[in-house]
Amino acid sequence: MSQIGIGMIGAGSISNAHLPAIAASEKAGLLCIADLNLDAAKEKAEKFGARCTVADYRDLLAMEDIDAVVIGLPAGLHAEVALAALAAGKHVMVEKPMARTLQECDAMIAAAKAADRVLQVAMVRRFDADWGKMRELVLAGKIGRPCQWRRIATGSPPQPPYGAWYSDSRFSDGPLSESGAHDFDFVRYTFGEVKSVTASVRHMGLQGDVMDNGIVILDFASGDSMLCQWSWSLPPGAPAGLSGQDIIGPEGAIHTSRRCEDGLHECTVYRPGGEQEVVRFENPRDGAYWFHGQFDNFVESIRGTQTPRATGLDGRRAQEIVLAAFEATRTGRRVDLPL
Repeated sequence: MSQIGIGMIGAGSISNAHLPAIAASEKAGLLCIADLNLDAAKEKAEKFGARCTVADYRDLLAMEDIDAVVIGLPAGLHAEVALAALAAGKHVMVEKPMARTLQECDAMIAAAKAADRVLQVAMVRRFDADWGKMRELVLAGKIGRPCQWRRIATGSPPQPPYGAWYSDSRFSDGPLSESGAHDFDFVRYTFGEVKSVTASVRHMGLQGDVMDNGIVILDFASGDSMLCQWSWSLPPGAPAGLSGQDIIGPEGAIHTSRRCEDGLHECTVYRPGGEQEVVRFENPRDGAYWFHGQFDNFVESIRGTQTPRATGLDGRRAQEIVLAAFEATRTGRRVDLPL
């Protein structure tokens, strides 16, 4: 198969992660970047070697030598653009959240099937060596089962150069969807399907109007669980007092890794009686590492040698969890899945 022609739709901040991965690929080439802000598109095109830029993404989709697109736009635009791309015969990688409604997710999945095209959701956490090592240890039974994955991530809303739209409910569903989706997806990737969702989500910060502070409990059919807090409610520059993750089980605990002086990372498993198992592993943290692996997976899925690590169904499941958290907050009750 000849080199795959790629179009990037969106020249905002997330393109800074996707474009280096596209440029580094020997099996794909960046042909065009589309963005209403043509100056931004032209700047990125010059930096990463794109052939042309357009303001209207439909002009990009009309180019016959573009085989696939990467969509890096606000969540509310994902379905519209992905459906147009699939109708034009393009393979699609779409940023998370896949879409804001389950109906939109279903339409995208159906369109990809009808067009016989790859639909991959950019759940880049699945390519993270740090989280991957914790998953490996859980599945190896290092702390027994069932266990609980605990995650706390707090800070301020995305600031420049990221878009203010992240805090605007017309375009975004807030941190649970924009960021927490990564965590929900990864833990589902580890434990399997979610059985029920309990949550308390509200707007607490001074910026925007999205539900910016959420505490969510996921119960899995496997008996495992997740306790997750995602918050954008702090003012810019104010550090959070507690942030991080661990996994606790009936036979011990797994603490997230730390970087050692020799460049390797260490992940510690704590067991009864004070016993500790230190697991050392390579963990590239240059920011591009995850996106390179993700884009390579997309390319190989198009070529037919792999399948997407995060499919349309995976993207749908993650958004279903987010919507269930909102519903649990509205009703004050646990919400069973599927919705």
